[in-house]
Amino acid sequence: MDAKKETAAGMESVAQAERPNLLNSTSSGERQRQIGNNQPEREPDSKGQTSARKKRHPALRALLWTLRKSIVPILCVLALLCGMYIGYAKLGHRPGEEVFDVATWKHMYDLVFAD
Repeated sequence: MDAKKETAAGMESVAQAERPNLLNSTSSGERQRQIGNNQPEREPDSKGQTSARKKRHPALRALLWTLRKSIVPILCVLALLCGMYIGYAKLGHRPGEEVFDVATWKHMYDLVFAD
């Protein structure tokens, strides 16, 4: 904080065009840390900003967003189906194709909630 105050106070005699270069310059210690990062420097684009990656097509971005948001519900449905199959076919010693029959689950609902 003090270094910024000293720099700003000492800039009264510096020309207006030279001020951005002096304010944005880094000290030798900061340069050593930047060099030690081993990250390649990126070239600034036409707007002066560095781009981390290219923009994706809007349809691809929408597809990826949808997949990211729906991965948990998809995994929950798969876990439910696998659990039903294992519980009914493997543990219950019943035919596996009956797991996906609606009449089977209606019958089980009636057994559980019958008077």
